[in-house]
Amino acid sequence: MPSYSTNLNLAKPTVGGDTNQWGGYLNTNTDTLDGIFNAAGTGTSVGLQVGSGKTLKVGGTLTATGTIQLTGSQNELRFFEAIGGADNYAALKAPNEMSGGNYSLVIPAAQGTVGQFLKLASLNGSEGTLAFASVTTPADNYFATSGLSNKDLGVGLHLKTGDSGASSVSSSANQLVIEGSGDSGLSILSFNDSTGMIAFGDGQDNDVAKISYTHDDNNLNITSGGAINFVGGGSGTDLSINSQGKILLNTGSLIDSDSVLQVKSTTSGGEAITAQVHSNGNSVINFNNASGTECGFITVQSSGSAVAYNTSSDYRLKENVEYSFDAIERLKQLKPARFNFIADADKTVDGFIAHEVQDVVPEAISGEKDGEEMQGIDQAKLVPLITKALQEAITKIESLESEIDQLKGVN
Repeated sequence: MPSYSTNLNLAKPTVGGDTNQWGGYLNTNTDTLDGIFNAAGTGTSVGLQVGSGKTLKVGGTLTATGTIQLTGSQNELRFFEAIGGADNYAALKAPNEMSGGNYSLVIPAAQGTVGQFLKLASLNGSEGTLAFASVTTPADNYFATSGLSNKDLGVGLHLKTGDSGASSVSSSANQLVIEGSGDSGLSILSFNDSTGMIAFGDGQDNDVAKISYTHDDNNLNITSGGAINFVGGGSGTDLSINSQGKILLNTGSLIDSDSVLQVKSTTSGGEAITAQVHSNGNSVINFNNASGTECGFITVQSSGSAVAYNTSSDYRLKENVEYSFDAIERLKQLKPARFNFIADADKTVDGFIAHEVQDVVPEAISGEKDGEEMQGIDQAKLVPLITKALQEAITKIESLESEIDQLKGVN
């Protein structure tokens, strides 16, 4: 049996063997060498095949005037570290699948400088030329970390994860656009007990308005230098909270200067306010005095078919209760009248003039005669006086009836 060389696995003829043996081994070894150098030309221009798992090592310089081609799943050109263990490398590799066809990149013709980057300088068909280029604006200028004087991206920023179907964006709100084919959003994540914020500013005030969430008390705060308006349907103010804390519904303008809650009806014949209780017998609205003590309330009665307007009347709230007073004389001082309001000249009504009642039943009148605000009357406050006067009148009537009966001899 012949022996074989270590690397090329060539058969070694037996020393002293006959010529046929030597000739046979020589032919076999020649075929083996010819298989390594695949014919790709004539003379010294031949190819070289390196088998799977084998390594071609070149101690000097490898020069190629043609094309070096890397194929297969391991189509990497690896550059190993020059020092150290020489077992780490950087590699160049083509994509697994080329969807756009073949192309070539030409390296820069001149050496770049520190801080430059590679860019595609030109494109001619499938051949692109790389060149070193300098950053025209430092990246730091795009971020407002130290003022705004030089921080300018120059264009708006569009963050897109999918196509929403929108063909355009508002020209007054295009600096930051977030787009997706499904739900889209912006998250502001703050550390525990910290604040997340969106601020609105101008040249005079960098946070004249803001929306903030304070995590220590879990409050959402909306701050504005003026009114906070909510607009539904694209136009008109549906809810406004002005700088004085007044709440306006269906209007952005004050209806009067004093009321905290102001509601304007927007339809002919429509109610300005509608309230529904949870259960019959519940209050629709409660009235408290400046100390916070309840002094009146409006309820839907337990029957569900009537409303009661209640003012404080519990005996525990009263003192110096007097039942004996001359109600008829006081009642005679009242001057019921017929008149029309200036704003409704064609309608005559029955009523009182406020200041004429004030001296008789002062608790029925609010405001002062000729004061800054118009006077008002609560005619329900006249009921006790009218009731007492009627009782006195009934007593007199009954007394007169008794006297008449006596005169007629009626027992």
